[in-house]
Amino acid sequence: MSFYKVPSPKEDARAVFEVLKRGGIAIIPMSVGYGITAIDQDALDRIFRKKQREPHKRHAMVGSYLLHRDIHLLPPQEADIVRLLTVDLNLPLGVVAPYRLDHPIIQKLPPNILSQSVVEDTLAMLVNGGALLDELSRLAIAEKLPLMGSSANITGKGVKLVVEDIEPEILKVADIIIDYGRQKFHHPRPSSTMIDFRTMKVVRYGACYDVVQDALWRFYGIKVPDDPGT
Repeated sequence: MSFYKVPSPKEDARAVFEVLKRGGIAIIPMSVGYGITAIDQDALDRIFRKKQREPHKRHAMVGSYLLHRDIHLLPPQEADIVRLLTVDLNLPLGVVAPYRLDHPIIQKLPPNILSQSVVEDTLAMLVNGGALLDELSRLAIAEKLPLMGSSANITGKGVKLVVEDIEPEILKVADIIIDYGRQKFHHPRPSSTMIDFRTMKVVRYGACYDVVQDALWRFYGIKVPDDPGT
């Protein structure tokens, strides 16, 4: 099932959420490329297998700034940095940080899915991934359901900016596909820039990295490396 119409984030998020609650899988637009997401444990396992995911790869939580603030545990300066980047500067960002194990949404994750989603004491979450993701996260928060996912592509084949580039085997596993056309953030490459906020280490060089790098130095005096791929 595929929607080819003018984007309507609230309406489309409701349609996606109903599919996810029934154990389905969705391919959705994120500002940094297309993602694949699920709530149900079996659906997440199907995604893992279909993507040919290696055991060390992790699911990320599909979230929002509000969910990040509620689940992640950060000191004041690091919390301020996330707000600056994702709210004030309106950038997409993968936030890796310690999390609240007692949070109701975390408590809903089956043990094996939790083990596939955390590294040591950290959980990765995409923050500010676009209007549809924000609305989808709002619905998941209201029902205290964990929305997990990753990029909609075979592992190692690169994040896709348009649905047409997604591999057929990935498309086939989805119960609903929301197509918003080409996604806007891709410089220097698709996928979100990801930072481990325990150490301010760059985990992944992704979209808008040059802006993130400049903001960290300009406003906080934090120097991170130049992107080795540019």
